[in-house]
Order: sequence, then structure tokens, then C-alpha cells
Amino acid sequence: MERYTKWIFLGFLFVAACQSKVDENTLKAIQVKVKRDAVLDSIYSSFDYRPIWLVSDGLTDKGEQFVEALEDVEYDGLQKTDYFNEDMHGLLAKIQEGGKPEDIARLEILMSNKFLKLSKDLHMGKVDPSQFSETWKIDRKESAASLEVLLKEIGLGKTGSVEDVLEELRPKNTLYGQLRDRLKLVLQTQQENPENIEAIVYEGKLEVGDSDAVITQVRERLASLGYEEVSSEEPSRYDEKLEDIVKCFQARHGLMDDGVMGQDFWHAINLNNQDLTVKLKVNMERLRWLPDFSKEDGPKVLVNIPNFYMDYVEGKDTVFTTRAVVGKEYHQTPVFTAKMSYLVFSPNWTLPQGILWNEVIPAIKKDENYLKDHDMMVVDLDGNEVDNRKIKWGKLRQEDTFPYYIRQRPSDENALGRVKFMFPNPYSIYIHDSPAKALYDRDQRTFSHGCIRIEKPADFAAKLLASEKDWGTDSIAAAMGRDEEKQVNLKQTPAVWILYLTAWNGKGGFQVREDIYDNDIKLAKLMGEPVSRYYF
Repeated sequence: MERYTKWIFLGFLFVAACQSKVDENTLKAIQVKVKRDAVLDSIYSSFDYRPIWLVSDGLTDKGEQFVEALEDVEYDGLQKTDYFNEDMHGLLAKIQEGGKPEDIARLEILMSNKFLKLSKDLHMGKVDPSQFSETWKIDRKESAASLEVLLKEIGLGKTGSVEDVLEELRPKNTLYGQLRDRLKLVLQTQQENPENIEAIVYEGKLEVGDSDAVITQVRERLASLGYEEVSSEEPSRYDEKLEDIVKCFQARHGLMDDGVMGQDFWHAINLNNQDLTVKLKVNMERLRWLPDFSKEDGPKVLVNIPNFYMDYVEGKDTVFTTRAVVGKEYHQTPVFTAKMSYLVFSPNWTLPQGILWNEVIPAIKKDENYLKDHDMMVVDLDGNEVDNRKIKWGKLRQEDTFPYYIRQRPSDENALGRVKFMFPNPYSIYIHDSPAKALYDRDQRTFSHGCIRIEKPADFAAKLLASEKDWGTDSIAAAMGRDEEKQVNLKQTPAVWILYLTAWNGKGGFQVREDIYDNDIKLAKLMGEPVSRYYF
């Protein structure tokens, strides 16, 4: 009986080998190697260990499709050598010259593992965001499909081309496709015109009417970046035609578009094509981590931290935009998502422990009138006001127990301004008004302790409450002028997405922003991408 079973098995191997154009020894070698990997064994056993990628003298159609598809992954910011390296090319050359069964089996397993790696990297990202930054708080998206099942279906011949499979794995977010197209353009430009551009060095500012040799360099650099070339009989003179191009450049880099070539302008214009490719790659990687927030139903509040703006989106339309202030470099605003559920007019401000001990208590020790001057009071844990004169402020130390809160009353000088917008989260982050209005005129608006301040809070409140008949312009103004808090629950709860993107396609063209928290640089290092000292 055992002998009979053996002959059946060998006969089956012979048939399978004929179908696969590989011999029995190769099938045995593949089976032996695959058995060492439980995941691959579960895949290959479903089609009797026939190879997916190879035949006895080279690549199958699927194998050729896989190798050809790797030519395009550089436009996804990935390196094709990560998925088919020199050793694999060497093995393939040996096979094409009449390789051993063990060589075929080895390359077959390598290619399957590399396909799984590429599928994961393309669909979910190369870097695990949880290991990237303490301020990235959005969980990596879950795979929409089992990558192992995809490989099995390729082996069973149930899919289209390998390129079709990989295309389905790419993020469907419109932003991703736009960045991919931009990266393709930049890489092709680099191949056609390898750059060797020196940084433009200039100390000080230049305005219309000024003359300097560096202005000629600016003209040439802007033209090389794709901006309209402006000829002039005096190329070293800053004229009005050049000013228009400079303003366009400033707007696309998030700078004040005043035409003044100052420190921020010199910093931005030295972003070379190599650094730009890195900027595109790291932003595409972030989009691979994220679910497609653009397709989420209902209204959305979008805050892109490096852009210093907040947008309110209904459907595909941005119906409201306002300038924003975000966290300082040492009080970074985290990346996360939550649901906005209510707002509070004329809010109190209960000081966080960090601000309490690092800023306010030291100020009280220096000035006994500090609390009075800032309209603050001390309350116990039940919210009852306490006579602050009975507290021995001079003897307080941070390691001591302080059984009170310090609270700032509603007023025009309240740190939260006259309204706050709440989306409960573990990070105590919310959007709010602010009395520091002058900060919105700055190019770089990193001044908060992590929360997001907005320039037009009353207008934003009106948008959120537009469907409620009791909340018109006058009633909102009255609520913002109260001496006591008033909470208003929202009937429609928009999703709040706080993001960190430094490159995207916008209405004004391709946009680039400064890497204010050095998150691009940190991610580039994890991805093995070099950046220059002029990285913007």
C-alpha cells in the first residue's frame, strides 16, 4: 500500500512539473524550503508547491511582471533594490544558464518574501509609525486585504497582472497620487539634468529696486524650479516682474507673500531637488500610514500643523479657513484624530500642571499680585474658591502635593480667549480663541503649549452652529461676552484630523512647508534617505 501511495505521489509531481515547466527535483526543493516557513507553506500548499515566479530556465510571466513592476516603485518613494537585490540578480543569471533546483527554490522563496514586503510597504508604509515619533498618535491603518491571500491568488492564477495587484494596494487618497506624480516629474528632471547647484548665500533683505549680484542667482534658481523665467536688461536688479515670481514662490512655501527676500526666503530657495525628493518620499510614507480621511462621511476639521491653518470641510468643499497657531518645538502639537462634540463660550481656563509649576507658581513667588493682575483664582478640588493669601507660596516645591487648581476667569485676557472647541482626547488638546492676535501675522506660528489657536473663532462657531436657529451672529457674540461659561453640544460632530504634511498639491499649485518639528528629517533617517544641511 505504501509503495502504491508513493507512485501516486510521484506521478502527481510529474504532472505538476510538466505544468510548471520545472522538474521533480525542483518541486521537491521548493517544498523542502517552503516547509520551513509556516506562512509560505500555507500559501504554496494550496497550489501543490508549484513555483509562482520561476521556471527551469528563468522567470514565468508573473515573475517578469514582478520585476517590471519594480521599475515604478521609485515613484512611490521606495527603492527597487529592497525587493530585488544584486544577490537575487545573480541567482537569476545562474538559473537562466541552467541553474540547480536549489537555486530555483531559493530565488522562488526570496521573490515571494520580497513580494509580501513590497505589498506591505506600499499599502501600509515602510516604517512603523509607533516607533517613529512620540507625537504621532494615529494608529497605522489596517490592511484592506490579506497580503498572504493576494500571493496565494497570484499562485492560483486568480488575479490580473502583478502591476494590477500592486496598484490596488497603493493608497487611494488623492494627495498620494498627486505626490507620486510630482516625485516622478522631479526624478525624471534629475535624470535629464543632473544638478550641481550651490546654495545661495546672502545676509540681509532685498526688496524691489535693490541691486545685487545674488539677484541674478535668484532668477536662475527660480527658473530651474519651474517658475516663469523673467528676462531683464539688468538681471542683478530686483524689478517688479521678478517680485511677482518671488511672491508666488513665497505663497507656495507658506511664507508671507510680501516680495521681500529675507531669511525665510533664503532658507526656502535652497531646497534642492535631492531634498525635495526626500520631502515627497516622507510625506507619501505618512499617507501610507493613514486611512483615507478625505473619503470619510460628514464634515471634517483639518489642521495641518506645518501649514498653520485650520480648514473646515463639507463634502469635497473647504467652506471655512482660518490662520492657526500650533505648539512650540518643545511643546509639539500631536498628530491624532477625534470627534468634536461641543464648544464652550466664555470659558474658564484651568491651568495644566506643567504651566502651573514651570511658569505660574514661579511668577507668583516673584509678584504677590500676579493672580489678581491676571484675573486668576485658586479653587479646591471641588471647584470652591480658596483664599490664596493663606497659601505659603514661597515654600512650595514641585514634588510637594498641591491640593488646588488655579483657574483664570472668563475675560478678553483669558488665555483661551472667548470660546474653545472640544474634541475629547487623551492629550488635552483642543482648538480655542486667543488674546494674542498679533501672532497670526507671523510666517511661522509655533507659540502654543500644544493646543491650536485660531484667528477667527466666532466665524468658526457660526459654521458649526449654522443649522441651529438659536445661534446667529448676535447670540454668538453675546455668548462670547459672558462672565460665566456656556457649553453648547453639537448635533453634528465633525471628525477632527490633526496632521503633519510638508508637501501637497493645493489650489495655488504645489505646496511645500518647513519641517518645523524635524519630523521629515527623523523619518528620512529611518527610511535610509539622506538630507542636506539646507533641508527646509
